[in-house]
Amino acid sequence: MKKGLLILLALIIASSVFAFTKGTINPGGTVSFASYKPNSDEKAITMFGITPQVGYFVIDNLSADVLINYTYESQSKSDYNEENSLSALGIGIGGRYFYPIAPGKIYGGLDFLYNTNSWKESDYDGGWNAMYLGLKAGYVLPIVENVYVDFGLRYQMGLGDYGGDDYENVPDKYKENEESTFGFNIGLQIFFSK
Repeated sequence: MKKGLLILLALIIASSVFAFTKGTINPGGTVSFASYKPNSDEKAITMFGITPQVGYFVIDNLSADVLINYTYESQSKSDYNEENSLSALGIGIGGRYFYPIAPGKIYGGLDFLYNTNSWKESDYDGGWNAMYLGLKAGYVLPIVENVYVDFGLRYQMGLGDYGGDDYENVPDKYKENEESTFGFNIGLQIFFSK
C-alpha cells in the first residue's frame, strides 16, 4: 500500500514538471473524415470536418478554448440522379485538461457548439440552427519543441430543438435535436509558453 502511494505521489510530482503552465497560448486544430449510411437502402455519406481552435491555459494543464467547426458532407443518389450536400458552420467554447504521460500528454475535454446548417438537394435549399455538446479525449505527441500531433476521439450529441426557417411550421415532435456523432480526428497543436 505504501509503495503504491509513493509511486502515485512520484507520478504527480513528475507530471507537474512537464505541465502546460498558466498563461500558455495554444493555437491549433484538427481535421476529421467519416463515412456512414443513414439506413441500409441509402448510399454512404462522406463527411469532412475541420476545427481550428485557440486555447488559453487558465491554470496549469487546464485550457479554456474557443473553436470554429466546419463540416461538409455529400451524397449522390444515382438511382434518382440527385446530388445532396450539407454544410455546417459552428462556433463554440470549451475546455481541456492535459495529463503528462511520456513522451506526450493525454487530455479530456468538453465543448458546446452552436451550428448554422445549410442543406442543398437537386430541387430544394434549406437551413436550420442547432446546438451540440461534445466530449473529447486524445493524445498529443511532440514532434519538435512546443509542436504536437493531436490524435483524438470525439462524441457529439444534439441539445434542445432545431431552429430556423425550415423548422418554423414543423410539429414539435420533429424539432428535437437527437443527433449523435462519434469520430476520429488528427491535428496539429502549438503551445506558446510565457
